Amino acid sequence: MKKLLLSLVLIFLFSCIIFFLGSFYKLFGSLEGPGVIQGGALPVEVIQDKADRINKVKGNLSVENSKQILFGDLHVHTTYSTDAFMWSLPFFNGAGASPIADACDFARFCSGLDFWSINDHAEASTPRKWMDTKESIRQCNDISEGSNDLVSFLGWEWTQVDNRPDKHYGHKNVIFLDTDDSLVPPRAIGSGGLTPLVMRLGLPWTMSALPAITDFSQRERYFAFDKFFEEIVDTPICSRGIPSKELPIDCYEEAEDPNILFSKLKEWGSPYMVIPHGTTWGYYTPAISDWRKQLESYQEDESQYLFEIYSGHGNSEEYRAWNDGIVNNSGELICPEPSDNFLPTCQQVGNIMAQRCEDSGLDFESCNKLVSDAKSNAVKMGSSGFGAIYETDPDEFLNAGQCQDCFLPSFNYRPLGSAQYVLAIQDFSDPNNPKRFKFGFIGSSDNHNARPGTGYKELYRASNTEARGFNNEFSDYLSDLRRPKGKLKTELLDVGNRQITSIADLNIVTDSERQSAYFMSGGLVAVHANSRAREDIWNALETKEAYATSGPRILLWFDAIQSNQEFHMGSELSTNASPVFKVKAAGSFKQNPGCPSHSDQALTKDRLEYICNSECYNPSDERRIIDRIEVVKILPQLFSEEPVEELILDVWRTFDCNNTTCEVEFSDDQFSTGKRDAIYYVRAIEEPSLTLSADPLGCEFDDEGNCITAKICREGFEKDRECIGPIEHRAWSSPIYLNYSL
Repeated sequence: MKKLLLSLVLIFLFSCIIFFLGSFYKLFGSLEGPGVIQGGALPVEVIQDKADRINKVKGNLSVENSKQILFGDLHVHTTYSTDAFMWSLPFFNGAGASPIADACDFARFCSGLDFWSINDHAEASTPRKWMDTKESIRQCNDISEGSNDLVSFLGWEWTQVDNRPDKHYGHKNVIFLDTDDSLVPPRAIGSGGLTPLVMRLGLPWTMSALPAITDFSQRERYFAFDKFFEEIVDTPICSRGIPSKELPIDCYEEAEDPNILFSKLKEWGSPYMVIPHGTTWGYYTPAISDWRKQLESYQEDESQYLFEIYSGHGNSEEYRAWNDGIVNNSGELICPEPSDNFLPTCQQVGNIMAQRCEDSGLDFESCNKLVSDAKSNAVKMGSSGFGAIYETDPDEFLNAGQCQDCFLPSFNYRPLGSAQYVLAIQDFSDPNNPKRFKFGFIGSSDNHNARPGTGYKELYRASNTEARGFNNEFSDYLSDLRRPKGKLKTELLDVGNRQITSIADLNIVTDSERQSAYFMSGGLVAVHANSRAREDIWNALETKEAYATSGPRILLWFDAIQSNQEFHMGSELSTNASPVFKVKAAGSFKQNPGCPSHSDQALTKDRLEYICNSECYNPSDERRIIDRIEVVKILPQLFSEEPVEELILDVWRTFDCNNTTCEVEFSDDQFSTGKRDAIYYVRAIEEPSLTLSADPLGCEFDDEGNCITAKICREGFEKDRECIGPIEHRAWSSPIYLNYSL
């Protein structure tokens, strides 16, 4: 009996050793595929019902054009993206794989969209994944052949990050009209620098052995994650300086800046668009990074004509004159002073250190130096400035770095990338031909769960937003490693050269816990299209006859009438007198619970539960009230030093509505007397409704409006807290551009 027990113990120990070694050396696991699309085309009557509902409003508002309003999402990730895969793991409360097939079924039967695009990160792409992506998108389109119930576009995200402001270009989605192999690049073209470098470090090297310690039953997901990175590392980087068309298919192609990306895309001769997004996101953007450099040196008007103003990562519309860092006369980056409605991150780092000094009894002189050093280190560390001080809890930073009076702002707001700033600046390098941006506005989700158009119902924060958190005691221990130990210590960490080898390291770089509090359900892009056909949707985007919403399907028309000619939103006209602007809007539908019958019939109960949480876009017949229409006016600079804050008139005009539909007209008498170009766009703002992540920080305020305590929304720690609160959802029209001309 003893020999038998000893043999069993030895077999068990040997099995454990084999398992651990196999995990460590990545001998287990397999690559995940694109999934299987399970639903068919929508019934004809469902498509007709969509049109009938909008046509009814058009009749009530006397909208005479025959164009259809169609809703889409041009920013969707699956677990072919690194961050999406990581967040899908049980370690992060993830629900498992979210392949491209899920996105197709979700867009058609859960969110009920008219069009969408796939935008997985190019930096994580491989020849196999790109081939899978193209084929899955074609399959999704084939289902719609003849009905155009759902148009699926092919694309990727170019994800560029640099801690040097002059070398940081941000994120851009590349989208193609065509899907045929002969008409699109044979590989997704990614960025150079930090992002692909991290991909090839095999970032979460601790993941291999983790299942043996924490969750043996979920080991296959972790092993698949190891294989995910192994495939990236095994894909060689393409040689530089060779035309894109002459490169082998089986390599990773880099475009180190936007101009190189534009050049490579042009080689293929097929229609494409490049849409910047995340322009105010502060968790990877240096504080003083300025979109002026993109205007001066990195703009392609032929393809980069749309701007993602809102997503599930927040709003990027509004300009503010403050910043999280400033450059003094000596060219040194220094910590700015607090101002109304803004507390710089570096100042709060100093406040935390000052309180610690006082509590410790440290002498005044030593304390002052420590506080000064902490603030200096924090501002120089940029997005990772919180890491200049050790052993902190995320709540201690209160609302530092945040736009306190913006609508659902992005985290650690960067005003020099806001839509209003981008439209106001001009480049006078050529005095005879100044350059400026003339973007149209869109919204999208940036969802990482293969869920296009998540904003139809404010439910299930963990799956309908990017909010994530650790989920067990061991993971909580790793969370505690987010900052080094030593409460009276500050250090300037060179994040740009820091070796990232674990999720704890990644948290140091991105402030992922506070960042996660600012993730919300996504926005949408709407187009005024001649039909549901792919080419007509593309044409509406190309002519900027498009608008953004923060999620609800608000109907919006914004036109200018001049000499009996009608100019739609996104138009540009030369004149010496203001046209008459017309705005018409209707509120979004309140939702019925559950899913409509066509979704129930198309997908199994288990499928609906897995991808939709059994909650679909299911409109009632009752629309929400449009509370008001706001008009924003922007005057482009006349010289490069002209202060931008004086050129943005927000709000320039307000019109009260208080009805489910609203119609207003206005003109601008100051345009002819001011004799300078002007830009106008409108916001249609709905009555308040409860919204996920509307209260990300849980601040308690004093009588002067200062946040004195915070309790941030941390997924995984407080599963019952959705940070929900009332928000006035809205739609933003694309601007109309008036060029003053005699």
